[in-house]
Amino acid sequence: MPRDLTHSPPSVAGSRVNQNRLLEFRAAVESGQVGQEFRVRAATLWLKADVVQRHDAAKCRTTDIFVFKIISNRLPESVTLSSKQFDRVTADPISITLDESNSGWQKIDLTETVRTWLTDSSKEKLRLFVDCSCCSNWHIHLFNTERDKRSSPNRPFLVIHTDPNTAKRVRRRAIDCSVDSGNQCCKQRFYVSFKALGWDDWVIAPQGYYANYCRGDCGHHRTPDTYVTYHTHIIEEVRKTQHLSGMTPCCAPLKFSSMSLIYYGPDSTIIKRDLPKMVVDECGCP
Repeated sequence: MPRDLTHSPPSVAGSRVNQNRLLEFRAAVESGQVGQEFRVRAATLWLKADVVQRHDAAKCRTTDIFVFKIISNRLPESVTLSSKQFDRVTADPISITLDESNSGWQKIDLTETVRTWLTDSSKEKLRLFVDCSCCSNWHIHLFNTERDKRSSPNRPFLVIHTDPNTAKRVRRRAIDCSVDSGNQCCKQRFYVSFKALGWDDWVIAPQGYYANYCRGDCGHHRTPDTYVTYHTHIIEEVRKTQHLSGMTPCCAPLKFSSMSLIYYGPDSTIIKRDLPKMVVDECGCP
């Protein structure tokens, strides 16, 4: 299924290079997945940059933000590097030009950088150095001071969109609906598109998700060990003995998982929230 993976770097932890704190990301393995086999469709770094005063054309004709990938794993916690040293420990620079008419959240395309990271070294952290040598008129939210709070809505974050069916999944005993499942209780995959709901103007990620639902019949013969509770077992025996057709057991969700949602909040703030019980993982007859 398509996945949107969202990562936020620590706000006050992490290494520093030339006085700037690195942005560090880890690839988290979701429940039910093994390995790190993701085929990245797109990856975007969201970075907040606010104008603090008007641009001085005599000093800078353009204001460019550069993002470098740190390729060395042996840097000390805090280090100052010369130009030659910096070139040896970094790679894959990506840049965008800041525009005073577009102050606020900036989107930087890191698709190729993230593809390489997840393919070659997914167990290692992705460490990024953000540099803007002509940003005296801008405030770049890189969280270089201890006063910055972890919960701040201005923290940089990385959104990764992956292609369908690229992650290996652990097989469960729960039944997924298929041609062979017949009318027995099963989990039906069901994709919800936020664009189709008209929510794409405020939801940043994901573009949609598999909510799933349960369908099928629970009226087949069951052994006592298949009941989730003793109460359900007793009620089922009463139903069969007294032929109470109005007490038909229902195929229902037995296990849920959460999902992360990134969206625009008040005053164009960006909010990331983990919403519980958004995805049906397993269905059964309670």
